[in-house]
Amino acid sequence: MNPVVVHVVRPYASEQEYLAAEAWSIDARGMLLVDAEPLAPDTAVLFDIALADGSKPIRAEGRVTIVVAPHGDRPGGLRVRFKRFGAATKAFIERAVKAKTDADRPSQTDAERPSQTDAERPSQTDAERPSLLDLERVSLPEVRQSMTDLEAVVAPSAPPFFAPPPPPLESSVRERIPGPIAAPANREELLARLRDRKRAS
Repeated sequence: MNPVVVHVVRPYASEQEYLAAEAWSIDARGMLLVDAEPLAPDTAVLFDIALADGSKPIRAEGRVTIVVAPHGDRPGGLRVRFKRFGAATKAFIERAVKAKTDADRPSQTDAERPSQTDAERPSQTDAERPSLLDLERVSLPEVRQSMTDLEAVVAPSAPPFFAPPPPPLESSVRERIPGPIAAPANREELLARLRDRKRAS
């Protein structure tokens, strides 16, 4: 079934003027086609929004969700859900959503808005919180004192014991130191024999 073509003309001279007056009718998923002719729900539509200056900020394809009756100072129309649109329409929808959000956000009066002095003044918690330098000045002496006390408790009363070095390994071969040799008891007899042998030769 071919979509129904719907042309909507709004009496605004610019896109900005249109957003200022009817941004409430547009959201990220769909919009209200103000004063459009009623159609059955789920009807496929191909629609555009034209302004008095001839521009068409919205050109899209969608489906009808509900027919909205006028309420209070707001007009009725045809509520549609977006299905497909181009980049230019996407950008305009994003502008409309932002304008709607900004309009819904309550504005702060000068009395409610914090002054620069108040914003820059630290909170009571921050003012009471010591700086890192103060913490270092306070905590370091305490840490040093606690370490000194701990060393006094842990340190032994007796002088430190040092184990003697192990003795060197003994070699299996002992070095023999030569000593004096005693003369034999029959020294003279041996000398006499040597002289006899020398004469005989």
